[in-house]
Amino acid sequence: MPASPLPSGNLKSLQILRAVAATAVVYCHIDTTPDIGTFGVDIFFVLSGFVMAMVIANGQRPYEFAMSRVARIVPMYWLLTTALLLVAWLAPGLLNSTTADLGNYARSLAFVPYFKENGELHPMLAVGWTLNYEMLFYACVLAAIVLVRRFYLPATLLLMAALYLAGASGAFGRVATAFLGNALVAEFAFGMLVFEARRRQLLPALRPAAALTLALAAFVYMAWVEQPVVPGRFLHFGIPAALMLVALVSLEAPCFASNPAWVRVLARIGDASYATYLSHTFVVEGIRKVLHQKLDLLDPYGPVGVVVVIGLALAVGQLLYELLDRPLSAAARRLLIPGRRVPEDRAGLRIEPYARGSMPSRRF
Repeated sequence: MPASPLPSGNLKSLQILRAVAATAVVYCHIDTTPDIGTFGVDIFFVLSGFVMAMVIANGQRPYEFAMSRVARIVPMYWLLTTALLLVAWLAPGLLNSTTADLGNYARSLAFVPYFKENGELHPMLAVGWTLNYEMLFYACVLAAIVLVRRFYLPATLLLMAALYLAGASGAFGRVATAFLGNALVAEFAFGMLVFEARRRQLLPALRPAAALTLALAAFVYMAWVEQPVVPGRFLHFGIPAALMLVALVSLEAPCFASNPAWVRVLARIGDASYATYLSHTFVVEGIRKVLHQKLDLLDPYGPVGVVVVIGLALAVGQLLYELLDRPLSAAARRLLIPGRRVPEDRAGLRIEPYARGSMPSRRF
């Protein structure tokens, strides 16, 4: 049987997958054994592709699309990047390589890639490297819906492929080669293709047990393949991440729609995943350098310490989401899109069921 149309409302499956991704990234940056979890970023990229395809399918106009992305990404990122600049200025000893360089600060705020002091292609807030790719992806989607809305999917994929080939050619400088020539951009395409296959009901319906098995198998595979660090990350992480997405979305109606307590807890973690992602290095490094190295109060590398660090990182992320991220994003949305009610972007706006084969509105 083909998969049934997605139900209306906020998709808990996406929020749960975001919770998994955020927790994996936090664990990764603890640097304990086994050293896994970088695939959380790949899950985020695949999710982003799915969500953006869903947004366009709901008929969001180009200006609303662009301003919604800015409102969602910019406020919290700028705030924490500024906080890091102040730390670099007032207490540089707490940081590994970041300096209070105003030029790097400006490039970071503008999502312009550059090589940091340690030689990494990272902005001032190191985890923001993924946001540079997010912004590149959003620009490709925006160009596609402005130029050829009805064929936005192939247009987006072609634009991204052209940018990748331009970077991989090495003809545009070291930064462009390192940034654009990264095959990770294919993971956004994986998410978009999953949505399109789901929209057209091309995916088989999975029983809950089969979907859960698929999701766990994909997760275990990513954790296993991360150990020897095999080449082809966009395939070894991107495809399993896409399979996890397929599995979780298929569990939406049978398992998540009733909204039991455990789903609500995971969904709240997913709601705060962006704030958690941006802030968790402050928590991890603070515990490592203050509680562990200076005060010798907690070993963050042991089982108990790992649980404590992850718990605190998730708690801080939740607090920042409620107090800063959510209200700042909502205020930016009201400022940038006056007079229109744009749904709150949590796990990916809201989605309404539509007929198989229907196309997004061509209204701009």
